[in-house]
Amino acid sequence: MNNDEKINLTDEQIFRDLFDRYYVPLCVFAERYLEDEEQASDIVQECFAKVWQKQKNFQYVYQVRSFMYTSVRNSCLNELEHRQVVSGYQETTAARMEESTFHDYLIEEEMHRVVMEAVDKLPPQSRNIIRLALENNSNAEIAEKLSVSKETVHTLKKGAYKKLRSFLKEYYYYVLFI
Repeated sequence: MNNDEKINLTDEQIFRDLFDRYYVPLCVFAERYLEDEEQASDIVQECFAKVWQKQKNFQYVYQVRSFMYTSVRNSCLNELEHRQVVSGYQETTAARMEESTFHDYLIEEEMHRVVMEAVDKLPPQSRNIIRLALENNSNAEIAEKLSVSKETVHTLKKGAYKKLRSFLKEYYYYVLFI
C-alpha cells in the first residue's frame, strides 16, 4: 500500500490490510505519550473505528494515515489532560481530607480538655464516679471500687451529669458552628 495510492475502505480486505499495516506502529506511537500499553491499544482501536465510520471521506492512503496519527495524538493528549485533572482532584481531595482530619482531631482534643476541666470542677465523690464511668465501668463496678452502694453511684452520677450538661452547654453551641 503506497501513500499516494487510491483507497476504497468499504472493501473489508483493504481495511484489514490497513489495520495490519498501521495498528502496531500506532500503538507504539500512542504508548510513547501514555506509557500504558493497554490504554494505547484502546485509543488505536477507537481510531480505527472512527476511520471505519468516516471511510467515505478518504480517497488516498496518505489521508487515512494522516488522520489516524492526528487522531491518536489528539486522543493521547486528551487522556493526559484528563489524567492531570483527575490527579489534581485527587491531590486536592486528599489535602482537604488531611486538613479535615487534623481539624477534627483538634476539635476532639479541645472537647476532651473542656470535659475534663468540667469534671475537675465536680465535688470529689462525683468526680471519681464520672472518671470511672468514662473508663466504661458499670455502676456496680464503680460502687465496688469506691465502696459505696449502686444507688449512691446512680444518684451522684445523675447529679454530676446534670452539672456537666449545664457547664458544657455553651461549648456545645460553639462546636455546632465550627
